[in-house]
Amino acid sequence: MQRTAAPLGRRKVWLTCQRLLQPTGRFRRRSLSLVVRRQRRRRCMARDDFSTAVKNSLRMRASLICSNPDCRKQTVAPSESDEDKFVSLGKAAHITAAAVGGPRYDANLASEERAAISNSIYLCSGCADLIDKNNGKDFPTPTLKAWKEEHEKWVSANLNKQRGGLGGEGGSGTIMGNRGTVIGGMGGNGGVAGVGGKGGSGFIRGDDGLIIGGDGGNCATADGRGGKGARGPTERLGYSTSMWGYGRGGSGTNHPEYNRRIKLLAQFRSEYQAKFPGDAPYIDAGVDVVPADWINQRLVECSESWQVLLGERGYVLPAL
Repeated sequence: MQRTAAPLGRRKVWLTCQRLLQPTGRFRRRSLSLVVRRQRRRRCMARDDFSTAVKNSLRMRASLICSNPDCRKQTVAPSESDEDKFVSLGKAAHITAAAVGGPRYDANLASEERAAISNSIYLCSGCADLIDKNNGKDFPTPTLKAWKEEHEKWVSANLNKQRGGLGGEGGSGTIMGNRGTVIGGMGGNGGVAGVGGKGGSGFIRGDDGLIIGGDGGNCATADGRGGKGARGPTERLGYSTSMWGYGRGGSGTNHPEYNRRIKLLAQFRSEYQAKFPGDAPYIDAGVDVVPADWINQRLVECSESWQVLLGERGYVLPAL
């Protein structure tokens, strides 16, 4: 059966409609320009995100623990509502930004390098947000790379060892009478291994009295420092300094290597003050500290294989 051509009048109408639908002239040029601008914008906004394989490898290398040496929080826990699920607070964060304009963006890196595991660091959600504040200026690239390197060394050093020490229990008290006050001591901090000492307790028989339980001792830490004595209740609750020391947890013995490193740091501190006497009063008063760059350079000059980081409360030494 042969197909007949459409009537001439209907074909003219169809061709006219097609011409009207095709952009021409200035309108066509504007449309093309808009498309080009959108494509360029998409390229600028493209992110070099990590693959699932990179994320999985990173979190395992970090042992699901935040890589910030001042944090080291566990980031995964079982879900309380569903035994088949878990709660995760960990993030695979970029050391240098995944896109133009992001924190610590490095234009010299190729796309593959930005999405590589070498450009990633495992952090808890809080620290992941913290490092990107102020466009990352407070946490430069070398600092984050040092965090990651030291953390992975710390994880390796603690492989197949007791996961964590238990802080000592805070002290308690018992009152037999009509009136009295009991203030329990704080538990000590957990360390690498061992159990912190228990806080003291008390007993009162009578109508009036005050018991302040001693604070539990702390456990040793990965850098070799013995358990640091926990602050006593009189210190925490604003008592006169003449009362400070009561209920304070005892301190543990340091590893010999830790003691050797502490002596080196004290030596470098004295050398810095001698070279820059104008800074000495501020360092002695605790207002300033000797720059970590000076400490690390002196360590290199003394053929030491370890370095320090500057934490919130002072130098952070690597794990033994």
